[in-house]
Amino acid sequence: MRQGRGDLVLQKGRRPALWLLAPLLIALSWEGLPSRASSWDQIGSYLRLIQKTGVEALVANDCPQGLLGAFHEGRQALLMCGNNLPDDPAYIWVVLAHESAHVMQFCKGGPLMPAAVLGAGMDQTRRADPRAFHELNLYHSSQHHVEAEARLVQALPPDEVEHLFRQHCAERLEP
Repeated sequence: MRQGRGDLVLQKGRRPALWLLAPLLIALSWEGLPSRASSWDQIGSYLRLIQKTGVEALVANDCPQGLLGAFHEGRQALLMCGNNLPDDPAYIWVVLAHESAHVMQFCKGGPLMPAAVLGAGMDQTRRADPRAFHELNLYHSSQHHVEAEARLVQALPPDEVEHLFRQHCAERLEP
């Protein structure tokens, strides 16, 4: 199993360095996205579900500029970058859904969908927003599949994201 997804980012500071994998460097067009979490309660409920898989949820206030979130497989930690995120549950939801897709990939042990299904989803998304996947060029080509999946997941309504999470991480969910 791979140790991480995405590029490595070294977080600097007086504390020990924290290597973060799967940085989410996005420049999204927020128009046209389906319904998103509209309350902090929805976000809190989903975070509690994620934590039931043994994944630690962390908020950092000293992330590098542009880093919104990350999932580190080895540490089983999902990080949200409070210093780079607005105080808006709709915005936070998109980042959380994206990072939770990487948790789902970890639970499943690989991609969530075959390449043909991913390609069809990307094509459909590009018709609505031609720039939807432009930031994939920031990642090594070996990460394009998992990052594209995460971008498709982040655009789903919250109930569908939660359904996918329960489906892919069912074996890790603690009673």
